[in-house]
Amino acid sequence: MPDRAMVVCAHPDDMEYYCGGTVLALTRNGCEVHAVIATDGNRGSLNPDVSPEALARLRREEARKSAQILGVGAITFLGISDGEVVPDLTLRSRLARLYREHTPALLLTFDPWKRYELHPDHRAVGTAALDARLAARLPLYFPEHLRDGLGTWSIREILLFNTDQPDHFFDVSETFEGKIAALAVHRSQWSEIQIDVESALAREARQTGARAGYALAEAFKRILIPGVTVSSYGWGMEGDPR
Repeated sequence: MPDRAMVVCAHPDDMEYYCGGTVLALTRNGCEVHAVIATDGNRGSLNPDVSPEALARLRREEARKSAQILGVGAITFLGISDGEVVPDLTLRSRLARLYREHTPALLLTFDPWKRYELHPDHRAVGTAALDARLAARLPLYFPEHLRDGLGTWSIREILLFNTDQPDHFFDVSETFEGKIAALAVHRSQWSEIQIDVESALAREARQTGARAGYALAEAFKRILIPGVTVSSYGWGMEGDPR
């Protein structure tokens, strides 16, 4: 089990929706999880009369309360407006700095190669998060970080959520209720949507679990960086400095 993990997502409710059960399982097993949320979700409403500023404040508060349920120790809000996330050098540098500061062994983020993903923020965040992983491990990328006293850092394992090519399944049979409780805090989102989100997620978790022999599961595309020694839990590292 990793000692530190980072979740890089696009919107304040993405972590809960896509990997909340996994995050809760990690924190219950002593893993320190840091969440990075690219946008404030300031345009994520069907109400044309709500102000983006008020919505952003509300969604940040919802994210903080939800993170407490999942045991997430810290959140970094990047403050980008909804729909304006771009995987450019500025975002890459911001994420690489966070990796170097917090030294996660495990990164969870969007699969940027998912076919027919319609949300530009999802695609952009996944791309930027993976590009920053490479930059964080090499000293000639963003050397200003090193001048600020940071070292290079190599993330050893990546779990991509919202993927259409899953090959790793995480048992959330004991944490699914916590996932739903955390997601329910995001009332600004789910109170407007006329679908039974809990039933839909439970059905998906059962179908995913059936593929892996679990009652309920979340699915990921897993990437292991060369040099990793895989333990019975799926984590461990030695050797190669990448």
